[in-house]
Amino acid sequence: MDPNVKNEFFEMFSKSVSKSYSDEDRKKLGLEPTPKREVHSQGPWKLYRYDSSKKSKHPPVLVIPSLINKNYTMDLLPGHSLMEVLVNSGLDVFIIDWGRPDASTGHIGMAHYIGKYLKRAVRQVKSITGAKKISLLGQCLGGTMAALYSAHPELKKDVDRLALLTAPLDFENSGMLSMWTDPASFDVVSLTSAVGPVVPADFFHSSFPLLNVRASLSKYKNLLEKIDIPEFKKIWQALDIWANDNVDFALQAFRDLIKLFYQENRIMREIFELEGEAVGIRNIDMPTLAVAARDDHVFNDNATRGIQKSKAADNGNLSYHVMTAGHVTVIVAHPVRNETFKLFQEFLTR
Repeated sequence: MDPNVKNEFFEMFSKSVSKSYSDEDRKKLGLEPTPKREVHSQGPWKLYRYDSSKKSKHPPVLVIPSLINKNYTMDLLPGHSLMEVLVNSGLDVFIIDWGRPDASTGHIGMAHYIGKYLKRAVRQVKSITGAKKISLLGQCLGGTMAALYSAHPELKKDVDRLALLTAPLDFENSGMLSMWTDPASFDVVSLTSAVGPVVPADFFHSSFPLLNVRASLSKYKNLLEKIDIPEFKKIWQALDIWANDNVDFALQAFRDLIKLFYQENRIMREIFELEGEAVGIRNIDMPTLAVAARDDHVFNDNATRGIQKSKAADNGNLSYHVMTAGHVTVIVAHPVRNETFKLFQEFLTR
């Protein structure tokens, strides 16, 4: 092996294992390429609006990312960005950055995130654009939140269309995480009793490499074999930076995720308490797109198929697609990302 290539590999390997990426690494790669500006903030979260020279004739789109990762997986690199595609399609796109919880927000649970924070973000998008209704696009747990918002009898009046990307809804038998969080062996209150108001990112994310051990071990072998391919090397490092850029969890929100979602499956049982109502998937009736990943190691297709229990499915308003990809590769890997991008583009501009 060329000594320069060997040195480059070990430098990338070292930064990955030690999680020592710098701002210069991020800048050099050009992460989050689609221009945006902050238009609102409240507590830990901010609302951004993507820049566009076009006046949209479609309802504005609010993108709701997961609480457990940074949102730029959807705006990774030029040509590998769902946000870039949507903005270039003439859509007026907003995105939430959930920020980092601190001691003052440890008591905030999932219902607060949806019924207060998400509700405020929706109201801000409506106020800024003058739109009567908007479209919601939720990714991963952000999709879970978007679905619950769209199931509430009053909140759903804001929603024109609902788009879900690898969004778990049915948490029973939804993969390895559902087995590991079985209430018989996982007492979430006891396990988090000493962490304080914020659950450290490593407490949750340390389990993720174990969901697909083979992939976790082979990523460096793949890098070594393809390090002379510039585009592969760039995408590999961009994804690795994102995967290591983990976010802490507000204590109550984490406990809600485990107890209310995984252990009690309240969404499918129609008993999740939100703004004075017991809600679940059944009451989603607006046009809905749900995109799942066949090889998703975080949430299997049983989790995403929960949307098929909705009224939208009954009345022909559901478009459900399973892509041959993983939880993240569904929007970053070639060529499947182009198919995924097209589905969301066509659905939101219809």
